[in-house]
Amino acid sequence: MKELLEPYSIHPQETEKLDGYASTNFRIKSEGKNYVLKHYLEPNEFELIDEEERVLQLLLQQKLPFQLPSCIEKIHTYKDGSFSRLLAFIDGKLMSSVEQTTNLLENFGSAVGLMNTHLQSIESSIIRARELFWDMKHTLLNAEKVSYIEQPEDRKVVNYYLDLFEQLVVPKQRKLRHGIIHSDLNDNNIFVKDNTVTGIIDFGDITYSPLIYEVAIALTYIMLANESDPFEKARAFLQGYHKILPLKKEEIELLYLLIPSRLCVSVCNSAKKKAEGEDTEYVLVSERPAWRLLHKWLSINPIWINSFFLESLQLEKETLDIGSLQTDRKKFTGKSLGTSYNEPIYMTGGAFQYMYDHLGNTYLDAYNNIPHVGHCHPNLSKVITKQVRSLNTNTRYLYPQLADYAKEITKTLPNALQKIFYVNSGSAASDLAIRMAQTHTKRSTVAILQNGYHGNTLLGISVSDYKHNGKGGDGKPDGIITLPLPNSHNALSKTGKEYAEEAIDILKKEIDKGNTPSALIAEPISGCGGQVPLAEDYLKILKPFLEQHDILLIVDEVQTGFGRLGNHFWGFEMHDIVPDIIILGKPMGNGHPIAAVVTTQNIADTFANGMEFFTSFGGNPVSCAVALELLNIIKEEDLPKNAARVGDALKNGLIDLQKQFDCLADVRGEGLFLGVEFIDKQGKQSEEIANFIKEDLKKRFILVGTDGPYHNVIKIKPPLCFDLKNVAHFLTHIEEAIQLATLTYM
Repeated sequence: MKELLEPYSIHPQETEKLDGYASTNFRIKSEGKNYVLKHYLEPNEFELIDEEERVLQLLLQQKLPFQLPSCIEKIHTYKDGSFSRLLAFIDGKLMSSVEQTTNLLENFGSAVGLMNTHLQSIESSIIRARELFWDMKHTLLNAEKVSYIEQPEDRKVVNYYLDLFEQLVVPKQRKLRHGIIHSDLNDNNIFVKDNTVTGIIDFGDITYSPLIYEVAIALTYIMLANESDPFEKARAFLQGYHKILPLKKEEIELLYLLIPSRLCVSVCNSAKKKAEGEDTEYVLVSERPAWRLLHKWLSINPIWINSFFLESLQLEKETLDIGSLQTDRKKFTGKSLGTSYNEPIYMTGGAFQYMYDHLGNTYLDAYNNIPHVGHCHPNLSKVITKQVRSLNTNTRYLYPQLADYAKEITKTLPNALQKIFYVNSGSAASDLAIRMAQTHTKRSTVAILQNGYHGNTLLGISVSDYKHNGKGGDGKPDGIITLPLPNSHNALSKTGKEYAEEAIDILKKEIDKGNTPSALIAEPISGCGGQVPLAEDYLKILKPFLEQHDILLIVDEVQTGFGRLGNHFWGFEMHDIVPDIIILGKPMGNGHPIAAVVTTQNIADTFANGMEFFTSFGGNPVSCAVALELLNIIKEEDLPKNAARVGDALKNGLIDLQKQFDCLADVRGEGLFLGVEFIDKQGKQSEEIANFIKEDLKKRFILVGTDGPYHNVIKIKPPLCFDLKNVAHFLTHIEEAIQLATLTYM
């Protein structure tokens, strides 16, 4: 310390080391006065610090109504190339140590607006050229640090916002108003007294960036410090700033991305520091609240955020018209195309387990199983854009993505199932699977299960009892054998063995008539049948009989596959059998149109009868790349384990509710594929109660659907990133919805 102070004309009485990361800082007391000594070890930073000092001197000339760091003497350089500067110590209370009232924050906003106004008139080529990872215009420099984040559920959130920054902010960045900004307006750099800002310190991150980035950084720290009412406190700062330096609508509309982007920069650097063993309290002070705010941000509709900030400044907000949208839809589509809910929802976006509507509402999605790993997963967005910029063609050409996916998906399957045929939808896959079975056996009849659903093609409808025996259907077509659904729920007395014996009796009679089916097609859990798991041992007992008569078993994994059931990656595994053919679809590409049929070598060989199998888009490079990345995400985020853990908590919570409410007849399913069945006071299946609960949950911004032959089953099949907090939220609201239904119908 003595050597550091030698050039300065002060005589220290007390010294105290202060926090800091770009320099080593000390408070020095001499002759009753306090000073700050900042020591810099890197000689190449001298030019920048000297320029920072010049900018501060120009600001000081403006006689602002608050203090700024002022250099006592010129910057001193030591023999080893390091250098230091001595600043006057600004005394007072840090904003982090006082209650941040709306009055204080409004005054803070005005102070920053005034400072930015004067900074706009200062030019500096040195600061313009600075490349700093804390500078928000260089947010993407932090992308390489994401790997230091330990938890995959945290990594994906950071990747999500960094991807949005790249796609939605960077293209607009150059056109925004720029100027020199402080760039680190956290509440440990602000001194206050009597609800007024008395000093702003630490200009070490000074940079040339868009003005709105200064606002976004300040708002981020305000919201972190005020978790109970973050938006109201943010509004106060924004209004104070806007009075002094009016903001533009296009700047305000970026805040919903800029605030989480700043949080991402913070948590990335904290993670790196922790990995390097430098996780001091100073470095990590905002990490925990930053993670809380980042995850909470996902649950807030961007339209709501934009509307809140625009209305706070009395700026006009955009309105979206659902009426004209509905009119156009009805004009150009048929009446057979329906929508969910009595009043349809105009959806404008989504993120993981949340969906956003045009009014600014956020819905917890417990309904949509197609976005298997969550809506708008950044890994998939990146894969799509990268591959589509490189090549998208058809299977008549060679490209690695087709075989790469086949290698990975077959690792999850029994050795017998190694031949894959790509198509674009589950319906097309069902169609192809039936065609394969018919070609292989040279028989056209197909056995199906009651209430089963396997697609919307002509052949798909013919093998879907749920459709051809439902409203608008023409009944069972020729060439179809319908077997009872092996439903051991609803207090039914039959076992899987009894159902299997019944099925064998039916099939024997058909075989005796010379009507041996080519295949039996079944879901491991009957989705449209009401989320009904096939009775235990049913398929295990039935399979040897099918093999004896060369009847292929086709298992439809469109809804049950890819780890949704938690403890079973594939639904057929819960039945302890190996099918001859499996059908993949829906979640295979997280909503990207890809599906497949996987079968044995023998069946694939007989299918190659001279007629070429080809689809224009099935197995294209983009779709295969997406599907492969989905498998990587499932593995990285350990989503089957999450489905088991979260699904068990949800199922157990629903079973507890079943004990309370007579109308709740049954809870069934596995993992995150559950059904909740409702009955009326006479004990009959109640579509009215199920629909009431579905609509009531919608009013509570929770999405579920209804299904089953009587439409009395609430089906729950959320993205696999659904978490325990979502479960608690869901259970609270479905309990209230059931209570209302009980008052109305029971």
